[in-house]
Amino acid sequence: MTWFSYWTEDRGFGIVADFGRSRLRIVCKEADCRAELFNGRVRLVEDKPHRWAYHYGRAVLRHVHEHKTTLSELVNRALARLRKLDEYFVSKGYKPLVLFSGGKDSLVVLDLCYRYFGSDLYVAYIHIPGNTHEECDYYVLCTVERYLGSLRRFYYLYRTEPIRLGGLGIELSPDEFDKLLVYTSLAIHPRDIRARKCMVYYKVEVMRQVPRHFVFVSGARASDGLWRTLYMQQMHDGMFKSPVHKHWTLELICDWSKEAVLEYIKLNNLKPNPLYEKINHSGNCMICPAYFSSVEKILLYMNKLERYYPHWYRKVLDFMRQYMQYHRERVKCNLPCSKCPYLRDKNRYVYAKRIGIVLELLDNSIVKYLQKS
Repeated sequence: MTWFSYWTEDRGFGIVADFGRSRLRIVCKEADCRAELFNGRVRLVEDKPHRWAYHYGRAVLRHVHEHKTTLSELVNRALARLRKLDEYFVSKGYKPLVLFSGGKDSLVVLDLCYRYFGSDLYVAYIHIPGNTHEECDYYVLCTVERYLGSLRRFYYLYRTEPIRLGGLGIELSPDEFDKLLVYTSLAIHPRDIRARKCMVYYKVEVMRQVPRHFVFVSGARASDGLWRTLYMQQMHDGMFKSPVHKHWTLELICDWSKEAVLEYIKLNNLKPNPLYEKINHSGNCMICPAYFSSVEKILLYMNKLERYYPHWYRKVLDFMRQYMQYHRERVKCNLPCSKCPYLRDKNRYVYAKRIGIVLELLDNSIVKYLQKS
């Protein structure tokens, strides 16, 4: 059992996490208000008037915002981490391997490592068969070649072994990513929303095959969310040995904010992935549970795909229909999601309700368009 506590005395918030049980408790000392996050579900244990303690993540994020530093200090701190990495690992035979996904965070990490190591570093990119945009692959290849001068130190990684779902008795090929998300559906168990099986199958298991003499340099940031904040507080200045893929890993910009990353890219005239201007992300994963956080975000994402990449629009739409068909077979329900009795229940069938409502809206818009024409 691993316990970790984090306090912001000026706000009166306390956060205690038990990672062994996936349990998180939030205590507001001033208002005597306590909320509890158990397996992804928030429960207000003591309902006092100050219900703003219910928004548990703002405690940490607000503390980070109030204690933010300048960009020059963040850069100096990152270079100091690379200096420690060079002293304690590279000098002992380890080789730095930058995990470059094509996103803005990993672009900053690659530029910082190039400023310190020059071209004497390695770069790894994980391609997701059947789910990575072709323009993201091209951008990564061009960027790595521009930094390193060649692709001899570049590792293009992807899964080649079939995926076996023992509980369902199904074997999938690596390029059947959409079917994997359908079968490992979160519609039945919404509390396991943080456990992304796709990341385990396509990234973690691939990284385990990388030789142990490589030390990973990654670009995950604590400000991305509460769970990353709590997770990274256990590191020693961004350095830790991952219990998942068994490699030493340095989170180089763990204390950076999103604004600092954008400012660094602008000041150093870096060229971000052009997919950000079209679909607002790098395109490394076109179908991702993170994009389905609300009906509005799904509709906005689908509109952008329909405008710029119709083939991906059809692919995502086909995935959502397979998803709903599998969900209806499991729960044995034929009602429209907009009339579902569980619509007001925020803890049951979260993704299924969102995707179902989006499909209803898209189908109705098509019917209305045909009637007008």
